[in-house]
Amino acid sequence: MSLAEEIRRVLMEHPEILVEVLTAKPEIIYEVLAKLMPWQNLATKDDLRKLEERMATKDDLKKLEEKMATKEELKRLEERVNSIEERMATKEELRAVETSLREEMRKVEASLREEMKKLWLALNALGARWGMFSEDAFRNGVRELLKDAGYTVDRWVYYDDKGYVYGYPSEVELDIIIKDGRTLAVEITSALRRGDLQQIRRKVELFSTVTGRRVDAVYVITPFIHDRNPDAVEAVASSMGIIVMWPKP
Repeated sequence: MSLAEEIRRVLMEHPEILVEVLTAKPEIIYEVLAKLMPWQNLATKDDLRKLEERMATKDDLKKLEEKMATKEELKRLEERVNSIEERMATKEELRAVETSLREEMRKVEASLREEMKKLWLALNALGARWGMFSEDAFRNGVRELLKDAGYTVDRWVYYDDKGYVYGYPSEVELDIIIKDGRTLAVEITSALRRGDLQQIRRKVELFSTVTGRRVDAVYVITPFIHDRNPDAVEAVASSMGIIVMWPKP
C-alpha cells in the first residue's frame, strides 16, 4: 500500500483528524474551493466587509425591539378597536334611523296638509263674504295656522344686493319653520307658476349661504298652480327637491 493510500485510510477511519487540520488551517478550504469554482464566484474581502456593514448590529436589534409593540400595547389596541366597533352604527341601525326620519317627514307633511285644509276653508269663507283674496292675506293666514299647530315660524328677510335670486338687487323673503330640531324652508304663495321654482330654490340656497344653516326640506304652500298642466309643475318641483302642497281638484 502506498503512502497516499495509507493516509487516505487513516483519515477515513479517523475524520476528527481532518476536522482539526481544517480548523487550524481554514485557508485549505478556500484553496480547494478556488480549484473547484471560478475565482469570480468567490467572495472577496471587500464583499465580506460590505456584507458585515449591512448586517444588523446588536444596537440595531435593540432599537428595533424597542419600537416593536409589546403584548400589553397590542392588547390595549385591541380593546380600543373593540370599543370603537361597539360605538359604530350597524347597517340595521342606520336603516332604522333613515326609516324614522322618513316617517317623521311624512308626519310633518300630513300635519301641514291638515292645516292647509283649515286655511283654505277660512280663506274661501272670507273671499265669499268680502270678495277679498290677497297675497299678504294668504301668507299671514298660513303663518297663523302653522303657529296654532305648534310650529315655530320665522320670517327671514334679506337684501340680495348681488341679485342672486331675481337677477337684480332686491329684498328676499322666506319663511323658516323649526320642528323637532329640523329646519324647513316654506314658500307661501297664493298662486304657483312654473318659473317660480328656480327662484324658490335660489332663495333656499341664499339662506343657507348667508346663515350657514342646512335646510332639511323645502315646501311650497299654495291653493292654486297657475299652469295648464299643474301635475307637470308638481313633478318638476319634486325633481328639484321641492314639495308642493296644494288642494288637487
